[in-house]
Amino acid sequence: MSLSHDRSRECDHEAVFEFVDGGLGQARRHEVREHLDACHGCGEIYRREMGLSRSLCSMEYAEFGHGSVSRSVAMALPTRRMRARFLWALLSVALLAVSLLALELYQSGPVGPVVDTLGVFWGFVTGTSDVVRAVFAAVGSALLIALGLGAVFDLLVAAAVVTAVRRSRRA
Repeated sequence: MSLSHDRSRECDHEAVFEFVDGGLGQARRHEVREHLDACHGCGEIYRREMGLSRSLCSMEYAEFGHGSVSRSVAMALPTRRMRARFLWALLSVALLAVSLLALELYQSGPVGPVVDTLGVFWGFVTGTSDVVRAVFAAVGSALLIALGLGAVFDLLVAAAVVTAVRRSRRA
């Protein structure tokens, strides 16, 4: 941190954060305070940190839930301005357009990989259906017999339950 008004050395922003948190000794606090009075940039950082610290200290911590950060803390943190968000969105759309144009110019349009992927998926589905059809053809009659026996067994169990309920009502 520049202790004098000389701007030849860089400012120590970490010391500003420690100053706000109260983690500096008496002599270091005095040095940082003098620097904050002289340096507009560090003074602005100090004011922002003090405002954030005040808002965090004034919040209730009873709403901690399953997340790692309280909703009120997350809402107090500074976010990007709307103009910056718009510029990032515009940049992403421009990059997408340039990449699609490059793919078209090199004759490997974006449709080709999608069609190839769908072809592979369709081949997997039809192959699986052929395997399932072959399995049912091989074990179809045995499966039909097992299902029939299961249905007869279910009817016998239902009859036994109904008979037991009737007998318990009579008794």
